[in-house]
Amino acid sequence: MNVKNSKLSRKEAMLLLNSLPKLGPISTNRLLDFFERDPLKIFHASQRELLSISGVGPAMVNSILDQDHGTWVQNELEIIQKHSTSFITEEEIPSSLREIYDTPMGLYVKGTIPPGPYFAIVGTRLPSLYAQKVCSKISTDLALAGFCVVSGMARGIDSIAHQSALDVKGKTIAFLGSGMDIVYPPENLGLYQRIASEGAVITEFPFKRKADRRTFPMRNRLVSGISSGLLVVESGSSGGSLITARFAAEQGRTVFAIPGRVDQPCSQGCHQLIREGAILITNANEIIEDLKPSLTQTILPLSESRQAENPKNKINSDPIISKNEKIILNLLELDGAMAVEQMCSICELTIQEISVSLSLLELSNRVGKRHDGKYELN
Repeated sequence: MNVKNSKLSRKEAMLLLNSLPKLGPISTNRLLDFFERDPLKIFHASQRELLSISGVGPAMVNSILDQDHGTWVQNELEIIQKHSTSFITEEEIPSSLREIYDTPMGLYVKGTIPPGPYFAIVGTRLPSLYAQKVCSKISTDLALAGFCVVSGMARGIDSIAHQSALDVKGKTIAFLGSGMDIVYPPENLGLYQRIASEGAVITEFPFKRKADRRTFPMRNRLVSGISSGLLVVESGSSGGSLITARFAAEQGRTVFAIPGRVDQPCSQGCHQLIREGAILITNANEIIEDLKPSLTQTILPLSESRQAENPKNKINSDPIISKNEKIILNLLELDGAMAVEQMCSICELTIQEISVSLSLLELSNRVGKRHDGKYELN
């Protein structure tokens, strides 16, 4: 069915425009500006008229003039209804996203977009135990203060940020790098369903669109674009978190970073951001104090009792901990993360003694084992 011969509404035309291959947000906005922000006029334009627009080439024009668009729209509308999803356009998109250079044409939303202020938290997919703890604490505190925690539902830091906000009945939004019907990573299905029920899952991409190298950066610009600020909890020297942080800086958002150990590769990205001007923070109150003057919404101050506890003075004074366990805890306090073999080479304990003590410390939740086999303080 040819779009010129069909009777699409303005929203349906925006739905179609949002899905076209060869067109991105920048080129689509250029077309809309030329046609007085009327998407219907784009599909009724001639090939010659379209080609006369600066930056619009033959591939884009062929995509616009495809003969099967009307059928696609009807199918997509049926899928949207089947999946209890809505499609919102310019007028309904959060105002902060309308401010960015490459504003999305429309967004698929499952759930209800919570009110702001919005704050983004991102980081590595393989966080250290230290990063997991810091992320959970800051996400929890920001949610309790009234922020809506925003992230990309990826493994690691993203998932912890969403989960921590939900666990205290806070607000959260997840932006996907795929269509709404593709849950990635698949083990986050339960988290996806909970976010959709208690917050909102949002994507720019039509149903059946798989994630790829192009979609993830596009997703990342929305994570940062909707937010007043962005925190990178832990990141190597390259990766999606740094891309998101640079989007945030370009969009005029405040970028924060958590410092880590100088000898750990997983901290290099955050230290790089701090050298480039990101604000070093250690707790949620520092974020709140920095952003509060620029926020129009009310944010609740956190009491001092909500600040992170310092475990350093608890190790040697705890009578329940054995001598061997104290040795191991002090080693981990000094060196951050260690393998059993490293501990054995430093102290006078056998591998068996260390393994037994580590098992007891794990049971009491004082230490945890990382994905690389090393142990860290919880």
